[in-house]
Amino acid sequence: MSDTVNVKGLSDLQKFLDQLPAKIERNVMRGALRAGAKVIVPAAKQGIRSISGELADSIKSGSTARGGKVTGYVRTRFYRAKWVEYGTRPHFISVRPEDRPNRMTRRGLRPYSIRTINRMVERGSLVIGKNFVGGSVSHGGARPKPFLRPALDTMASEAVVAVGEYVKQRLATKHGLDTSDVNIEAED
Repeated sequence: MSDTVNVKGLSDLQKFLDQLPAKIERNVMRGALRAGAKVIVPAAKQGIRSISGELADSIKSGSTARGGKVTGYVRTRFYRAKWVEYGTRPHFISVRPEDRPNRMTRRGLRPYSIRTINRMVERGSLVIGKNFVGGSVSHGGARPKPFLRPALDTMASEAVVAVGEYVKQRLATKHGLDTSDVNIEAED
């Protein structure tokens, strides 16, 4: 898919927006970008639902305005989403020293050795999928399973049209501008 999306009618909408005060324009654009982001969310959820329902449920959209710049976003607060989207390299996982159990000896408080930890599986061994695997393990990495970028790529033109339609509707209803002659549609 190309990186550009052609939409007819956006220049006419920009003329209407230029007639409005900056604060109203910012508020209209926040709502418009939120409307565009909402179009992408179902596609992202559909792309990941079979892998992780928890990750799919955490996908949200919104918009912000800071310093005169308005931004729309689709994001997840699921901490492993980045690992799912981009994958991971092979890596080594071990019990952190601060998580190792300690014992009192004649020389003071000392951590148990990994060998002892491996014998005491319930008290501090590394657990992966309810299986105790010892003090450390070599993880083979994970292949990427992109879900956000493909959703954006497939829904980009619909999102831009949704932005334009929101602006058109908002200008007509809230600000009384006649936008009936503005037609917004995506070009292929």
